[in-house]
Amino acid sequence: MDDVSQAIAEWSPDLTLRRWWQLLADDGLSFPAWPVGTGGRGASRSDAAEATKSLGRALGTAQLIGPPPGLGTLMGGPVVVQFGTAEQHQRLLPPLANGTEGWCQLFSEPGAGSDLAGITTNAVHDGDEWIISGQKVWTSGAVDSRRGMLIARTDWDQPKHRGITYFIIDLQQPGVEIRPIRQMNHLSHFSEVFLNEARVHDRDRISDVNNGWAVAVATLGYERSGLSAHGSGAIRVHPGEKLGNLDRTVGELVADHLAADEPEDESAPGAFSVLSQLARDRGCNDNPIIRNELTELYVHERISGMTQQRASAARRAGHAPGPESSTAKLWWTEGLRLSRDLALQIAGPWGAILGEESVSKGRVQTFALSVPAASIAGGSDEVQRNIIGERVLGLPKDIVVDADIAFRDVRRS
Repeated sequence: MDDVSQAIAEWSPDLTLRRWWQLLADDGLSFPAWPVGTGGRGASRSDAAEATKSLGRALGTAQLIGPPPGLGTLMGGPVVVQFGTAEQHQRLLPPLANGTEGWCQLFSEPGAGSDLAGITTNAVHDGDEWIISGQKVWTSGAVDSRRGMLIARTDWDQPKHRGITYFIIDLQQPGVEIRPIRQMNHLSHFSEVFLNEARVHDRDRISDVNNGWAVAVATLGYERSGLSAHGSGAIRVHPGEKLGNLDRTVGELVADHLAADEPEDESAPGAFSVLSQLARDRGCNDNPIIRNELTELYVHERISGMTQQRASAARRAGHAPGPESSTAKLWWTEGLRLSRDLALQIAGPWGAILGEESVSKGRVQTFALSVPAASIAGGSDEVQRNIIGERVLGLPKDIVVDADIAFRDVRRS
């Protein structure tokens, strides 16, 4: 596309990341389906998908940095586009498109994980604002995020699915405490978030009061579709002022990426291409068991790609993510487990050793320790199977005894 060529023509190693992302946003190439003036072009789903694919392919070939990644652009932006007002479009979307803000997802709670509608974080209306109190957990990227996609209980006299409202809350305020959680892979990607009379203005409420469940379900659909999607090929740099990358030059950031020799999404430690090369490097590519499992992984990746194509076709037809996103997400997590087991089998005893001298400089081991979290992210595997069973196969729903009971009267442990 000529527009993509023009964007690449504007690239210079001396540009700051802030300026580069602003150029993409000004051209409407950051997220073409978003409204004009927000980093998009108001393109149809089919045209937007084609523009995004062309841009990602061109940037990947030239080893350039792609539009801002992260949960804000993966699901926050699409949800604001779908449910937000025109004023919210023009105010909330540009900071995502130009990378000055990163967002996190404030959904899960200690007592409301898979049963997400059981949240107890409370929101009380106070003039033009809402006062929020409660606790969220397993919040990815909270430490580096400026805002959060928050669901809170606004009416305790409604049944649990009907008394929830959706907000975009500013995390840089008194009353918000973020505590990183140390994970078994030695990272702290997740955090606990404590809200003690934090405030959010009513203009940052998305959709109607007590309609938050519908917005939350749409958010999860975008998340599941995005988690299982393949990468664009462009270099990923995480957004937000807190990370300190915005005023570095893109030349420096690309050099850091190349020096780190980090694989991109489609070349993740568990991908077929990476594991087949690792098997050759380890001298076990002729092992019939390894070869059989590599074949199984290859077939799995091809089927996963076809599932993604079906989901993309539904989006191009104007449909919001539906049950096909659950299929794609479940297939993704099963593929990760298959990759993990095969990677450790190829590594052999060295798979137990982590460090610079270990197999693949420790990426295989870190990947293996990270895989369990994927079966929970975006809704557990069990939840995905329920969705597929009920909405695709037409199986009876689970027995629910509290669907029509005021939430304040629901017994909670």
